[in-house]
Amino acid sequence: MEIPDVLLPDGLARAWTSEVPGPLQPAGPQNTPGRGVAQPPRPAGIPVTAMLRAIWWSERFHRNPATGLPGKVRQRAVPSAGGCYPVQLRVLCGAGCDVPPGMYVFDSGGADSTSGGELLRVLGDDAGAYLVVGVQVPAQGAVVVLTVLPQRTVSKYHHRAGPLLIADTAYAAVALVHHAAALEVTAWWGVLAPRRWPGQTPEFALAKVTLRTAAGVGTTRGDAPGPRIAGVTEAQLASRRSADMSGSPASAGCINDDANKALQRLLDGSLSTFAEPAPPSCRFRVLSEDLLQTQLLAERCAGQHWVRNLHALVVFETSATPTPDAMWWSSALAAHILYTALGTDIALDFRPVGGWTGTDGGWTTLHGLGTVLRDPTDRSNERAADAGQ
Repeated sequence: MEIPDVLLPDGLARAWTSEVPGPLQPAGPQNTPGRGVAQPPRPAGIPVTAMLRAIWWSERFHRNPATGLPGKVRQRAVPSAGGCYPVQLRVLCGAGCDVPPGMYVFDSGGADSTSGGELLRVLGDDAGAYLVVGVQVPAQGAVVVLTVLPQRTVSKYHHRAGPLLIADTAYAAVALVHHAAALEVTAWWGVLAPRRWPGQTPEFALAKVTLRTAAGVGTTRGDAPGPRIAGVTEAQLASRRSADMSGSPASAGCINDDANKALQRLLDGSLSTFAEPAPPSCRFRVLSEDLLQTQLLAERCAGQHWVRNLHALVVFETSATPTPDAMWWSSALAAHILYTALGTDIALDFRPVGGWTGTDGGWTTLHGLGTVLRDPTDRSNERAADAGQ
């Protein structure tokens, strides 16, 4: 199978057209079946196993809205469009890790499984797959290769799936880098040219995260770490849930003003630690309160009328045809802002906003990051929506 059109430049650009996605199709696999020997972690070295568990596994499941009972989507610390969670984690470990040098896959556990959350050592023919996507076992530390199983996202969003697959991958990569910072592990992420992962299940490598043992971490895309960023602990990761937008519209006046002030402080602090420059023709801006209430805004983000309940919305835009580089920048910066807030305990909750179409004044929205000001005295809604997002 070739690279899906939705991940290629021409196919990606189609996502922003007015073309309406088709009906829901049968969903594909939620995870790569675990193949390999489980490797219990050792007490010394980079805690790769625990780091991946913190961002990509949970014993808890989101509730099924119809029944109120636990469903089949784990309450991960990383958001995913429509709760599809296409990202898979494949790992190359050198010396200095909590598992012996070798090639591994992170077992996230199936929807009906109570197990998972461990590294499986890969042997035999599967070992050659990493060479296909252009990565090798490092002498020291680890390289986490982020792949996607696109079928579930494509079955739901069709030609609009490409930006969502990139965003899902960027949020996972940036979350891992921020968690590494809390553990004094150097980490940086980079984009891979899309490559088919060898095997029967269509799976495609999109990005990687490099882990080293020295302190000082950043989100730069390249071969060296960037500026120091806010570390996010395991407990902080476990508390992250997308903001609940099911309530009444946001109150006008002081609440929105306070949210905008908190957001501006967050933007001022987080931009100085994001090393990736904006591509030409790209920008971000905070939408004013009156724009949040316009009918056109909701129509341009796939009819997600709950955006009117937000206290503030950051939009990432381009004045040119959307490209993979522009989408990587927008979603990685949004993720960096979100995890910077989480790591510094800023009283804002977030909800990523995808599915944008059309243009506004010559600008196309690539991605959005909605914010609401958290009421520290209100614990009733658990800060969460059980949508797997």
